[in-house]
Amino acid sequence: MSTDSRGRTVDVDLERSVGAGPFRLLALACVAALIGSYVWVLREVTQVVGGTGSLLVLVGTMLVAATVLARAIRPRTATAAAIVVVVVGFAYYLEATGVGVDAALAATGTILDDTAALATGLPLLRMVEAGLWTLGFAPGPAFLSWYLAVRGRYAVAVVPGGLALLFLVLTGDAGTTITLIGTASGIGAVGFGELERRGGSVAQTDLLAVVFAAMIVLSLSVTILPGEDEEATVSGGGDGTLEGTIDTADERSGISGQVDLSPEVRFTVDSEERSYWRTGVYDRFAGDEWIRSGSLGEYDGSIDGPPGDHETVSQRVTAQTELGVLPGAAQQVGLEGPPVRHAEVSAHGQPQPADTLVEGDEYAVESAIVDPDPDELRGAGTDYPDHVIDDHDYLQLPEDTSSEFEEYSAEVTADAETNYDAAVAIEQYLRSSKGYSLDVDKPSGNVAEEFLFEMDEGYCVYFATSMVQMLRAEEIPARYATGYTSGQEIDDGEYVVRGLDAHAWVEVYFPDHGWVTFEPTPGDAREDEHNDRLEEAREDGHDGVDIEESEDVPISDDEDEEEESDDEEPNESDDEELNESDDGQTDDDGPDDTEPDDTESGDADDGTSANGGSDDGFDPREVVTITREQLAIGILGLIGLAAGVRRTGASRRVRREFRLYWHGRRGDPDEDAQRAYHRLERLLAREYRPRRRGESSRQYLSALSAAESLDPRAERVAHCYERATYGGGVDREAANEAIAIVDDLARERLPLLDRF
Repeated sequence: MSTDSRGRTVDVDLERSVGAGPFRLLALACVAALIGSYVWVLREVTQVVGGTGSLLVLVGTMLVAATVLARAIRPRTATAAAIVVVVVGFAYYLEATGVGVDAALAATGTILDDTAALATGLPLLRMVEAGLWTLGFAPGPAFLSWYLAVRGRYAVAVVPGGLALLFLVLTGDAGTTITLIGTASGIGAVGFGELERRGGSVAQTDLLAVVFAAMIVLSLSVTILPGEDEEATVSGGGDGTLEGTIDTADERSGISGQVDLSPEVRFTVDSEERSYWRTGVYDRFAGDEWIRSGSLGEYDGSIDGPPGDHETVSQRVTAQTELGVLPGAAQQVGLEGPPVRHAEVSAHGQPQPADTLVEGDEYAVESAIVDPDPDELRGAGTDYPDHVIDDHDYLQLPEDTSSEFEEYSAEVTADAETNYDAAVAIEQYLRSSKGYSLDVDKPSGNVAEEFLFEMDEGYCVYFATSMVQMLRAEEIPARYATGYTSGQEIDDGEYVVRGLDAHAWVEVYFPDHGWVTFEPTPGDAREDEHNDRLEEAREDGHDGVDIEESEDVPISDDEDEEEESDDEEPNESDDEELNESDDGQTDDDGPDDTEPDDTESGDADDGTSANGGSDDGFDPREVVTITREQLAIGILGLIGLAAGVRRTGASRRVRREFRLYWHGRRGDPDEDAQRAYHRLERLLAREYRPRRRGESSRQYLSALSAAESLDPRAERVAHCYERATYGGGVDREAANEAIAIVDDLARERLPLLDRF
């Protein structure tokens, strides 16, 4: 603020920003793009958890308010207002959705915990209150950035939006492309603002290029800062395997297209009862993957089990390869053994190891047996506890879920009188209407909808995903579970579990009973695929197909077929029972009398080793490829480097430094003598002092000789210089002598050159 000649108060910033020249418009556009970059990331989150409309309305309102208030309030006031806007943003969302401000106050502790977790790398979609936090986070930076941009303070305007984007980079939600767009927009805002201030001068172009390149490098480097490790949960569980798609990381479970199977043994189980061996539970569906919300807590000796009193079953699990999971029959209530001493437990009650298990590691699992009678489940009602409805996303549907999907789910369950009947109806519909195949193309949209409407076949991931989402469309709490089927029983109560047995299924919540397992994947085609792959692996002599302990019980194709025949009959009777009496649901511990339904995953048996490489030692993943994005980043980096060299004068200093120790091409003797003396002066200035203004070369050397022990050879170079400059000139021999003297003096002052 200042006063004009008449004493009136003038807002200098506002006066500068009144014009609407092309550079101002471009600068404003860049600030808008920066805001849009981080809002886009938040929009992707709200599309999963809900609230996109509120997000866009809220940000739009902030932009309008900033435009209006830019002429009414000062920057300090605007900064304070931006802080208030964050609080108002939470209140606005809660009131708009009918929750109320009281709920915001009640959720404050959760929100603060989630925010602190974000700073250490927790992705937004893993937050329990993701939608609430997102809508509270968005408006403040948007308001302040746009307010400052309207006032013409483009460089400062970049800071709020840039920090918001940086925060999302730290959480891992902002990918490389969005980060580059936001970074380029921020630099563009500063650059065009500078051009506007200088009236269109491009004198600072090199400075902008330097900052641009530096910010790109920074934006890419921060992506490796705090974050949770995302490592495969099982050995051999690469991206091309079913294990890799089911458990790409402990907090995410991907959905892929065509996948391979691995016959290799992962672990063995000694158990009193046959069961599915669960390794992961996921509640939030993002359209193309499953995400486990919430953070891990330290295992304190017990895990909360299902409601009521339940008998338990014990298992002893032995790893036969590296494992990043803790398989066990659900619901796990206790763990024991060295590998689980520092285990962690998810918010859904699923234990995770703190360190990777290695071959031979053993641990014990105690699991509650949830085996309710179908009639009991029909009468369970809908009085769900808070931790099922309020604390987790067990009813979550992506915001873009179509009305057709919801209507179709209602049609499938039209005759169901209870939630249990609805679950059985959906389970049976999927088992009977879809085929089983590992050779499918991953759809581009919502996987649940695409599988239901567009695909004729799929594997367990598709069946389980669709069933969970159909149940949620009917407001029935359901979640996605991953792990392994029981595997092959090689002795009484001893099971060998291979990569072939990787599986995904559905768990549905019933009050007073807990989570109950449902199996929507058909078994016949899957069993055939399992047997074919196992037989091929044995014929090819594939390593790791069987373990030494199984040699006491002969494993042959005939025995496999006999066992499968024995187990197939109960499966068929289960199907019949489902059709006739709707009592075909399976409990959390898996069916007692049936060979569990899905046996998939692992590496291809076409010469691929367990670690994803091929038997001949060639790993296609090791082939280095350069993407267009990487090439663009490299070019921008080179431009920034070149601009930085020019801006700092580094190239000029390098040339001068080089010429100090090397005379270069020789030509006219007089010019060479003069150049040799100037080199000498720079050497002396560096060692003693520069020549003063008005001080002749002879006076300069005399003064140094009086004060310092000056090398007498310097006098000979100066004498040659005087003759070349003021006398009749020097011949080639004299010039060469002067050059040689300076070369020697330079080498003496740079020990490295003594070697040459």
